[in-house]
Amino acid sequence: MIYRDEPSGAYLLTGDGFGYALAVGPDGSPRHLHWGGPLDPADLARLLDDAGAARVGSNTWSRPRAHTEELVTAGGARFDDHAVALAEAPFDPRLVGSEVDGDRLTIRLADGTLAVTLRYEVRGPALVRGLELHNAGDEPVTVTRAASATWPVPWQVGYHATTLGGGYAAETTLRRVPLGPGKLVLESRRGLPGHAFQPWLAIDDDAGEEHGDVWSVAVAHGGSWRIAAELSGDGHLHVTAGAGDAVLRLAPGERLTLPDTVGVYSPAGRAGLTHRWHDYERGHVLARPHEVRPVLYNSWESTFFAVDHDEQVALARQARELGVELFVVDDGWFTDRDDERGGLGDWRADPAKLPGGVAALADEVHALGMRFGLWVEPESVNPSTDLYRDHPDWVYRWPDREPTAIRHSHGLDFGNPAVRGWAFETLHALVRDGHVDYLKWDLNRSLTDAPATASHRHETGFREVVDRLRAANPDLWLETCASGGGRADLATLSRFEFAWPSDNTDAFERLGIQDGYAFVHSPQTMSCWVTDSPGYLSKRPVPLAFRCHVAMTGTLGIGGRLADWTEAELAEAGAHVARYKQIRETVQLGRRHRLRTDPDRTAVCHVARDGGQVAVFVFARTVRQSHLDPPIRLRGLDPGARYRDDATNTTYTGAFLTHHGLRPVLAGDYASALVVLSRLA
Repeated sequence: MIYRDEPSGAYLLTGDGFGYALAVGPDGSPRHLHWGGPLDPADLARLLDDAGAARVGSNTWSRPRAHTEELVTAGGARFDDHAVALAEAPFDPRLVGSEVDGDRLTIRLADGTLAVTLRYEVRGPALVRGLELHNAGDEPVTVTRAASATWPVPWQVGYHATTLGGGYAAETTLRRVPLGPGKLVLESRRGLPGHAFQPWLAIDDDAGEEHGDVWSVAVAHGGSWRIAAELSGDGHLHVTAGAGDAVLRLAPGERLTLPDTVGVYSPAGRAGLTHRWHDYERGHVLARPHEVRPVLYNSWESTFFAVDHDEQVALARQARELGVELFVVDDGWFTDRDDERGGLGDWRADPAKLPGGVAALADEVHALGMRFGLWVEPESVNPSTDLYRDHPDWVYRWPDREPTAIRHSHGLDFGNPAVRGWAFETLHALVRDGHVDYLKWDLNRSLTDAPATASHRHETGFREVVDRLRAANPDLWLETCASGGGRADLATLSRFEFAWPSDNTDAFERLGIQDGYAFVHSPQTMSCWVTDSPGYLSKRPVPLAFRCHVAMTGTLGIGGRLADWTEAELAEAGAHVARYKQIRETVQLGRRHRLRTDPDRTAVCHVARDGGQVAVFVFARTVRQSHLDPPIRLRGLDPGARYRDDATNTTYTGAFLTHHGLRPVLAGDYASALVVLSRLA
C-alpha cells in the first residue's frame, strides 16, 4: 500500500511488516524519512518535523547528509559514497513529477538534459527499488557511477554487517563483523555475481536469532555488482547498491534501465529475516514457486567426461530403482569433449558416445519413468571448435591481442544480437529434437577482454535468451550453475528452478555452504547431491547416512558411481530417498529454522506451511565422551499442540519440544539423525 500526503508531498509505503517513508523537499529533492517497522499515515507529519529539527553540524560534512537522501549523487558539497555521477558535470536532479499506481511509486527527476526515474514497488515483505537514466539532450552523456538506489539504515548504537562470502568450493559462508567509521565494499567485477560474495548485505545492532531489528539489501542482477555500506563518524550509515562500476556513455535519446535492488527488514532477528526473504522469493521471484522439485541423478561424479550411451542407461536404471525422478547427463556428451579443452560451442552429440544421439538416450530414460536433462555451457567456446573458426568475432577480445583463455575457453558476447540468436536456436533445437526436459546451464569463466559496459549488456542478453527459451518450451526446467555458486542471484533465480550452490559436494563442508545459501534463498532452489565417499575434492570419508541427511535439507539429488555401491548401500540410499519424498514438501516449501546446539553440532528443523509436519535434522562432526547429548530446542511449533515422533510413536507437547527439547542420541564421527514429527489433531 502507498499513501501520499498531499499537503507535504510525503509518501508512506507499507508492506508485510515494514514501512518506508520519503518526501520531496521544497527544493524538489527527494528526502529519506523512515525504513523499519510499519507506521501510520498520521506519523508522516512527525517524521517531517523530526527531519527538519536535525542539527546541521560541521560545515566539513557533506551537504545534504547521505542518510537524509533518497538518491545520493555526485554534485555540490556531497562527498559520501554516491549512486550516480557524471563525467561532464555535477548531477543534482530535482522533481519533475510523480505517480502512484497501486503498489508502485514513480518519481521523475532531472538535472539539465539527464533525467532519472526512481521506481519503488511494494512486494509482500520487500521493497523493490530501481532506477532509469534518460539522456534527453543532443549530446552524449558519460556516467561514471550508475548504482540503482541509496538505502539509508536507521541510526543504531552500533553496527554489524552480515555477509555471505567465501570462494570457489566454499561459497556462502555466513560472517557477521562489527563496522567502524569508513566504508565496507562488496562487489564483483567478473561480469557475473561470482563466488566471493552473494550480492547481498544485512545490517543490525545487536540482533540475535529471534530478536532485534535487521535491515538487508540485495542486488537482483546476474552481472557485475557493487554494495557499499558507509558509516560516518557520527554514527549514520547508508548503503549504495546496484550494478558494478562502469563508465557508461548514453547517446542522445538513449535510456538505461538499471538492475533492481531489494530491501527486506526484519524486527524478529535473523530467523525473521530468513523467513521474509523466503516469502519474498516464493511470492514474487521464483519460477514454479509452489511445485516441489524432483529427486534427480547427475552423472558428473560418476563418469566425468567419459559419457557412454549404454553406461548412462545402466546408471538410469539404478537411479530409477533408488526413486530418482529426473536423470541428468552432465558434461562430456557432445563432440570433441574428452576433457575441458574442446567441444564448447559445437552442441552436437558425439556419435562415438551417443550413437543414437541425445533423443535415443532421452527416450530410454523416459521409458523408465523419469525426466531427462543435459548439461550445457552456452556462453563459452573452445578455440578448437567449428563455432570459433566460423565466428572468431563473436568472442570478447581487444582488437590488438589474442583473447584471454580461462578453462581453455573464450567468452561469447551475449550483447551481440547474432550470438543471442545462435544461442536460442541452438538450445531450442537441442531441447526440441533431443526430447530434453531439463537443462543445467553452466558458466565456468568470468568475462574477460570486455569493455566496462559489457557486463550489463551480457546479462541483459543472457536473460533474453533464457526468456525466449522458456517461452518456446514452457515445460522446460532449468538449473543455474557457474562453477557452483557463481550465479545464484535474484534475477537469475526468477528464471531457474534450481541453483547449484557449490561444486563441493563433501557433506561436512556442504553443511556451512547450504546453511549460508538458505539464510536468504528458499531451500526448494538448493540442489544437493549425495556423492561417493571419499569425495573427489575433499577426499574425506563420510558415512552414507550423514551424506543423505545433509542433502535432504534442500532438494535431494544423487551423484555417485552407483555401479560401485554395494547392495546394502543402494538399499540404504533408496530408503533415504523414500523418506525424503515423505517430507520434501515440508523441507522445500515450509519454514526453515536454525536450531541452537553445542559447538560440535548443527541442527535445523523444517515446519510445514500448515504446521502439520516437522522434520528435524541433527549433525555432529564428532561425538565427545565428555559432552552428553544436549537437548535440541525446536522452533516454529505450536506450544499448545501435541506432536508424535513417526518412528517411535512417542508423543510430545509443543511446549516441551520448544522449551525443553528433543535429545537425539548420536555416536561416532559424522553422526546424524532425522526425526519426523506429526502434529496430532
